[in-house]
Formats: sequence, structure tokens, C-alpha cells
Amino acid sequence: MKPFQAMPAAIAMLLASGVLAACAGAGKPTPAVLDALWPEGRTTVGLAQLAARAPLAPDENFRAVEIARDAATSHHVVSIRGAEVPHRHDRHDLLVILLEGYGSMRLGDEVRPVGMGSILYIPRGTPHSFANHGAAPAVAYAVYLPAFDGADRVLTDP
Repeated sequence: MKPFQAMPAAIAMLLASGVLAACAGAGKPTPAVLDALWPEGRTTVGLAQLAARAPLAPDENFRAVEIARDAATSHHVVSIRGAEVPHRHDRHDLLVILLEGYGSMRLGDEVRPVGMGSILYIPRGTPHSFANHGAAPAVAYAVYLPAFDGADRVLTDP
């Protein structure tokens, strides 16, 4: 099997659009945006404005806001002040793009540093957690495949 044949189509599209966007307009800076065609219509929003869609209250550690969904995926902006509890999703794959901040990401048994612009693919069933190492909340764009049902979060051992 060729390397990208096993990758879900939605992830391949996201990665390809990022590569194409980086190549387009060489020599002329273009602000980074989310440009998506949802069932309700097209949305184009700057990444800084996208990150502002999930503000944290002073006493809040974590917040996820769904911004759109279609038949196959759901799209969320996630803000985190501290660290997630290790968990897994048994029925969902997850693609995360870190928009703001830095920290460490546990995927399976390994922990690695991540920073703004990092792209993380988390296959279903994989224990994972993010720890924010910055003073400000970290913000990510997260895509669940299939669309998140709100109930598929199983706590795992630290």
C-alpha cells in the first residue's frame, strides 16, 4: 500500500491545502486562514480570529467549541490553560493543528514537544494528552473523523 492510501481523505485534503496555500502567492505574504466549504456555505476566517472563538474564563482550564460539521467530520477550536487528563477516543480519529502556544503532546507511550503550527494525527484508540507550557492558553483547531458524538472520551492511566 502506498503511504497516503491509508490516510483518510479529509486528512489528506487538509494537508494538501496547507501545502498548496504555502506555495501560492510566493513573494507576496498572504495571511493564514481557514477556508472551508461546509453544508451551510463557505467560511473564510483568519487563524487569529479563529483562535479567538474559544476564549477561556479566568477559572476555566479547557474549552472546546464546535464551529462546523458535515456528514464525515466535526471541526472545533480548543483552548487549554494547563494539561489534559490522558484519554482516548475509541470511535474517532483526530487531527489537531496548534494555532497558538506550545507544550508537550503524549501520543501512546511517548511525549514530545510541540509548538505553533504543529500538526498532530491521533488514530482512534490512541491514548493522548496535551500539556501547555506557556503562560497564555494554547489554542488548536481539531477535526474529528467521523463527526464527534460528545460521548467518545475514555480516561486512561497517566
